[in-house]
Amino acid sequence: MSNLTRTQEKELKEAFDIFDRDHSGSISARELKAVFKNLEISASDQDIKNAMKQMDINNDGEISFSEFSRVMEAQFYRKYTHEEIRAAFDHFDKDKSGYISADELRMTLSKMGKTFRKDEVDKMIKSIDKDGDGRISINEFMDLLN
Repeated sequence: MSNLTRTQEKELKEAFDIFDRDHSGSISARELKAVFKNLEISASDQDIKNAMKQMDINNDGEISFSEFSRVMEAQFYRKYTHEEIRAAFDHFDKDKSGYISADELRMTLSKMGKTFRKDEVDKMIKSIDKDGDGRISINEFMDLLN
């Protein structure tokens, strides 16, 4: 039984759908590698193989949503180190301004295979942006993850 809220389950399904690029209902090693590449995350074939082995419980060579959920659910309750948060933030902050702009967020999401309208991205920024300056600072990003 899952301890996730409906919102968390929905977010997890949205993340799964980003990885499941062919909409087959499962994630293949090829799809996992493509997502990592699009996110500019260096992952060797062995890294992909290890990730697949960790998540593919029934050893069918694909990651189902239930397998993905089992592994990712723990991430909702995990506390991230400052270094992990900084690395994730820096991945979004392409111009190294110290802030994530709406354009940077939209560009990164697009690389992940998700296209959002400007108003949708603006809504995401607004939900995280505590000081109302229209962008996400490292502190606002940290609040989101912890």
